[in-house]
Amino acid sequence: MKLDNKIYNCDNREVFLKLRDNSIDMILTDPPYKDYQSNRPVLHSKVKKIHESDFDLPFFIAQSARVLKPGGHFYCWCDHYTFPEIYNEILNLREIAKVTTSTDSRVKSRVFLHYKNCLIWIKNNHGSGDLRGNYAPQHELVIFACKGPKGRPLNGKRPSNVLFKRTDSGIEFFKRVSNYKYQHGTSKPVEILEQFILSSTDPGEIVFDPYAGSMSTGEACILNDRKYLLVEIDGDFYNSGLERLNKVTMLKEKLERESQ
Repeated sequence: MKLDNKIYNCDNREVFLKLRDNSIDMILTDPPYKDYQSNRPVLHSKVKKIHESDFDLPFFIAQSARVLKPGGHFYCWCDHYTFPEIYNEILNLREIAKVTTSTDSRVKSRVFLHYKNCLIWIKNNHGSGDLRGNYAPQHELVIFACKGPKGRPLNGKRPSNVLFKRTDSGIEFFKRVSNYKYQHGTSKPVEILEQFILSSTDPGEIVFDPYAGSMSTGEACILNDRKYLLVEIDGDFYNSGLERLNKVTMLKEKLERESQ
């Protein structure tokens, strides 16, 4: 299977099962844990509903551990509802891997992910939901893990686990991506993805996003000279993502020519 800058429109199980052991430098993704639909009436009619596509968490965690290179980093977006499920599955796989004579079909060569940290994105504005009976949701979480007991060192200065950018006036939180921009309800800021990619990979290494969605991971890779492997099961998101990445590539090439 070709890995360099490839985008597949299929179930990612097909891609996972074709990947060799220890072939991916980094995984960065945002799985479809549950159905998504904006609560706002205007957006409800304009943003396509994202359906859970038989998301198999044990398969996803075990396969991620298998295909990552030793020490490779794993970033998985979640919220306070889904964090415990992912965290517990990571711990479960590690416990299985400790068993000398495990017959569990998920385990191959007793590989596992090691949980390292929970990263927090504080948004510039909050969501809706229960307007009178609950606190306004204004953050998302990222599980950060590595393959094996010790991950590769992070590049550059050690980053905070609270995601922000420094400006002349202090610090600024990353703005959420408008649902209108890519007609996708859960797009993440490219700047955040760039931060992860720059911290966890070197130029030319491969970043795998098995739930590519609006393909923001691909854009972050193109802008920073990383190779990408993207999988998106939805045909509409796949086609719009291809168009997006073609535009990003052409613009980057144009700017590079002008700078010579």
